[in-house]
Amino acid sequence: MSKILSISIAAYNVETYIRNTLDSLIDPEIIDDIEVFVVDDGGKDGTLDIVKEYSDKYPGSVFGVHKENGGYGSVINKSVELATGKYFKQLDGDDWFDTENLKKLVALLKTIDTDAVYTQTNEVYEGTDKIVNSDLFANLEEGKHSFSDADFQKPISMHSTTVKTKILKDMKLSITEHCFYTDVEYVNFPLPYLKSFYVCHFPVYMYRLGREGQSVSPEGIKKHYKEHEKVFFHIADVYNSLKDKNKKKLLMLRLRKEVASQCKYYCMLDRSAENKKQLKEFVNRVEEVCPRALSEAKKYSRFVKLLCGSKFMLYPFMKKFM
Repeated sequence: MSKILSISIAAYNVETYIRNTLDSLIDPEIIDDIEVFVVDDGGKDGTLDIVKEYSDKYPGSVFGVHKENGGYGSVINKSVELATGKYFKQLDGDDWFDTENLKKLVALLKTIDTDAVYTQTNEVYEGTDKIVNSDLFANLEEGKHSFSDADFQKPISMHSTTVKTKILKDMKLSITEHCFYTDVEYVNFPLPYLKSFYVCHFPVYMYRLGREGQSVSPEGIKKHYKEHEKVFFHIADVYNSLKDKNKKKLLMLRLRKEVASQCKYYCMLDRSAENKKQLKEFVNRVEEVCPRALSEAKKYSRFVKLLCGSKFMLYPFMKKFM
């Protein structure tokens, strides 16, 4: 592998943002060490025209890729297929990396051989000066760790994750296509194959929040809540397959959060007998497929505790608890 890091950019109609995204990756110190795949997932704007300017200037490092629309998972699958770097990192086309910290990450990747690397993430709120650091690994020292003895306190996000490309290429599961929220699959599908990881206490990913149309916006949630449910059960299957207690603990941090989120998503919908029925069916299926996730969600979320504790009698009034 000639490159140390492959960066996949999901770029569906992001011509407004893509220059800022690419500029954050371009630096003479690292340009020869990285390859960037900007995957236009069936977009209709001028994103790839802009990308061509960069690919002409940085041949061998920046590549524009056009494909028919297949959703976020298809972008990751395509990029993994093309990737030649030792490590792989995902980036959304409207987000960007902290350039100086990306340079630090690339330098680090040249010196280590862990299966994954976890960095901090900065959440940047659209239209404001507000920046929040995720601080996912405050309890873990910077350096190498083993999954068998690490004490995770928070679930790992896509934004913090860098993983060996070979593991992504060789793992049995591919990321679900034509489906939202599959960044959770990208982070957790490789988990059974990971043995070691490295923690960095500096932020690389700059995550834009508050933009209209995002999958985490109220409009996006109402449109794609069933896809979130599908992804949850895919991750639950991974949890049920794990043998390592620490990995199960880590994945449960994600599952309990997603149970709470899915319950809230149902309560964001119009009040109706059909939506209430779907909510009850979801909870009942969680109890059947992964009962620990439901019990932990009740401890984690007052919302879930009230909803289930009332046997869904509080369903019409749950918005006040969100």
